Amino acid sequence: MSVSAKHPKFTEAHGKGPRACILWDNQGQDIITAGADARLLIHKSGGESLTPSVLHQKAVTSLALSPNGLLLASASLDHSVKLYSYPGATFQNNVTRFSLPIRALAFSVTGGLLAAAGDDDGIKLISTVDNSIVRVMKGHDGPVVSLAFDPKNEFLASVDTDGTVIYWSLDTGAKVHTLKHAAPDVDLEDPCVNQIAWHPSGDVLAVPGHQFDVVMYDRDTAEVHFRMRGGHNTSIGFLAWSPNGKYLATTGEDRKVMLWDAEKKIDLDRLKVLSQVCALAWKPTGNSLALIDVEGRYGVWNDAIPSHLASPCDLEQVSSLVTRQELLHFSDDEAEEKASASDSEDEIIGAEVDLMDDESDEEESMLRKEFGDSKASNGLTRKVSQGKDSASVKVKEGRIDSLNDTVPRQHSSHKPMPEKQPAFQPGVTQQTVGTRRFLAYNLLGCIITSEGDGVNHVEVEFHDTSRGHRIAPLADYFGFTMAALGEKGSVLANPQRDKTPSTLIYRPFASWASNSEWSMRFTPAEEVKAVAVGDGWVAAATSLDYLRIYTESGRQKHLFSLTGPVVAMTSYQQHLAVVTHASDPMESGQQVMKYIVLDLRTNQQLLTGPLAITPGATLTWLGFSESGSLSSFDSKGVLRILSRTFGGCWVPIYSVPAEQQSNGDTTWMVGLNETQIFCIKCKVPELQPQVHPKPVLSILSPMLPLAHSDLGATELENDLLCKSFLLEETRLRADEAADRGEKDDDDDEEKILRTEAEQDRCLLRLIAACCHGDKLARALELASMLSLHKSLEGAIKLVTAMRLPTLAERMNTLLEERRKVEKAAAGPPPTREPVFPRSSLLRLDGPLSGPQVHKLSSPALPAKQTLPTTEPFLENSRTVPEASVRSSDDSSAQKVVSVHTKAKEVERSNSQQTPGASDDGRCPEVPSSSPLAKPVNPFAKPKQAEGSSLGDGLSTLTAIKNLQVQGGGKRKNTAVKEKRSDKKPRKIPKAT
Repeated sequence: MSVSAKHPKFTEAHGKGPRACILWDNQGQDIITAGADARLLIHKSGGESLTPSVLHQKAVTSLALSPNGLLLASASLDHSVKLYSYPGATFQNNVTRFSLPIRALAFSVTGGLLAAAGDDDGIKLISTVDNSIVRVMKGHDGPVVSLAFDPKNEFLASVDTDGTVIYWSLDTGAKVHTLKHAAPDVDLEDPCVNQIAWHPSGDVLAVPGHQFDVVMYDRDTAEVHFRMRGGHNTSIGFLAWSPNGKYLATTGEDRKVMLWDAEKKIDLDRLKVLSQVCALAWKPTGNSLALIDVEGRYGVWNDAIPSHLASPCDLEQVSSLVTRQELLHFSDDEAEEKASASDSEDEIIGAEVDLMDDESDEEESMLRKEFGDSKASNGLTRKVSQGKDSASVKVKEGRIDSLNDTVPRQHSSHKPMPEKQPAFQPGVTQQTVGTRRFLAYNLLGCIITSEGDGVNHVEVEFHDTSRGHRIAPLADYFGFTMAALGEKGSVLANPQRDKTPSTLIYRPFASWASNSEWSMRFTPAEEVKAVAVGDGWVAAATSLDYLRIYTESGRQKHLFSLTGPVVAMTSYQQHLAVVTHASDPMESGQQVMKYIVLDLRTNQQLLTGPLAITPGATLTWLGFSESGSLSSFDSKGVLRILSRTFGGCWVPIYSVPAEQQSNGDTTWMVGLNETQIFCIKCKVPELQPQVHPKPVLSILSPMLPLAHSDLGATELENDLLCKSFLLEETRLRADEAADRGEKDDDDDEEKILRTEAEQDRCLLRLIAACCHGDKLARALELASMLSLHKSLEGAIKLVTAMRLPTLAERMNTLLEERRKVEKAAAGPPPTREPVFPRSSLLRLDGPLSGPQVHKLSSPALPAKQTLPTTEPFLENSRTVPEASVRSSDDSSAQKVVSVHTKAKEVERSNSQQTPGASDDGRCPEVPSSSPLAKPVNPFAKPKQAEGSSLGDGLSTLTAIKNLQVQGGGKRKNTAVKEKRSDKKPRKIPKAT
């Protein structure tokens, strides 16, 4: 062993501090560093550096790059984990927050999970799909300082400041092995952090030892296989395997960087540095080692491995190495098919691979001698197939997937394809160890599951405690993971497990019959993925892309296939909304989904179309507003509502502010109505609401993501858009209700009028702002949007007071045009039919004599219609000739007799006048040649009788009293006939 003369050149990058981080990107072109100055730098191969716009507030303690090279995670003393896109270094979100500093990060081999730990009690496993916490694993007594995922994706290894190493099962979250004080005790301010690392084959775990050495522990038994010692004279703080696992690099307090041959257990080279190196990383595509020291300086040790030895990137040198690319590209079935199709005749599991030359045989013997006859030796001697003459890879049985950690597929270009979002239930919280959680949470109430006496219990609670009697708890023998809460009942379901089939259970809150609960069990090939409950129905979407509809009594009503895997379902009264995948996600990571809204009462499909979602986000909530509008919320914090305008468009009515996202707080959606949004604000480190203490609802106002205009009235413009949207939706709902025959004119018109008034108030405020900002054209446009005449008149007064006569004149013209349009739309006013139609005017057939009176050519009114008292002459002319009236009403008889009596009095007064005196207006002459004669007012008083109006009234009353009416509606007018016979015939002036 010799001291290297190839001393790297160090470059200042960060401030001085005990911790600094360094990484290579997956292509081996750029170096990523972070340090005590809270900065994160991407050093390009050309020499320039790139810094993200959003940084931590305190020192960065850990970096991790996803296996596909698209995500960069950073942890800090500010208690947050930030996620950036790579290579653009664009900030995406705060993945999680802790209550204490975070010390360690690690991505799983597939990139589906991100592990984070630190001074808090517990290691968080976070899904990179939706940033949800999959599991929290607790067991360390001290702060966790290092994490490492098993390359076979079965275990997670962790070590704390006490030196305790724990193997965790990714499937169950339980401890598999605990190695008490396997590593030295460390101080949090010490650059030595007890870094641990799995061999790329996953067969052994390298841990810093107490004797300035590196100890190798078996993956299955956690027993010590061997040690590598002799290079350091102080504790080892950081270590890293080469890409092929043949070499190991270590650094410690002695300011040495050591290179080890893992097969021969000897040190190959050492590098003496001026300051202690606190992190190092192998270049994935070359013979270089990147270093960073406590001074914040970084450098690259080129040609670290002597040229006469195998390259650290040569995968042929370690035959047990199953590369990440193979794990990402092949499933277990594909690997088995490839193994069965190879020319090798070795055994599938545990068999030795026959090497093709003597040199390989000697290599195998040496490894067996050093490692022993164990799985480690078998692992280190299996080769990756490179052609006909190479041994084939034999992959162990057992799937590499774990809970919420799916294996993304890659094409031949090795670009990872984003995975489809798995199905979820709106309102459910993730399971945490030993705590209660929500199976459903909405504006009506919640469903809670809790552990007790070995059996879970499910409880239903309503926010309105006066709703009714308390629902009895349900013993959960199935392990329910999803539920839905409705007005009349609740539905619960569980996925399929080893011995438990997927089961669906419905519990009504009240029923007239006993034993109203019912359940459905599914075959092992099918399991429930999402549930919903509405007014008189229950829905379940399954893994076979079936949508099953049941009645409230349990009858299987409908069954049909969905067009893709279900993502989520929700309900509102008789409406059911289902969101499914429409296709594979785009290469940019954007999910492609579609929605469908069904009316289960009329068996109709109401709406369907693509689901709008923010690029790179996942759907986190789906529901209906209280007025029945479908809404969605994604992981980027954007709330959208489905508008009926333009045939169905998604309108973003709220976006979580960027500063809130940077703080790590989580907005957990509950519901919304026409003017308010109801959610739960989760403060760090919590990412979801807890059962105890009870969550407190936060009420938000809609805030559209508008661009800042030159007017500076963004809030007013937001209010106007919200009011306009509400008015349009109100009108459309009223029209739809009218089409269904459910229209309530008074309520609908009152609501529309109230909404129009609210919109007009907002418009008037905007008009004032436009006038102050000298935006007169915009002010006139806003005035044209006013709904009420009163509002437009108020706008005219407003601009007049602001001394804008031109604008006031244009608004006044607008008001006049609107009145003309409304008047034209209303049509001409209804014309009242004249009491005397032209066809009913008097027609004189010739001179009249004797008792003859004027005759009508046609009746003026129907027989049953009573003439007004101001026009009695026509009625008199109908009754006098025949001395009878064909009417069945007593009131009509009284009016006829009254008219007859007054006519006689007028006749008496007319007999005293000169026949030709027509200038006084009481008895005009009618030409005999005229077919029409103007009727004369029979009640006009003569001049000499004008002073005796009281006597006329008394005589009229006396005549009415003398009228005798028989029962049954028949009149007796004998007295009238006798009186008429005593009188002389009325003289009619001759026509000239």
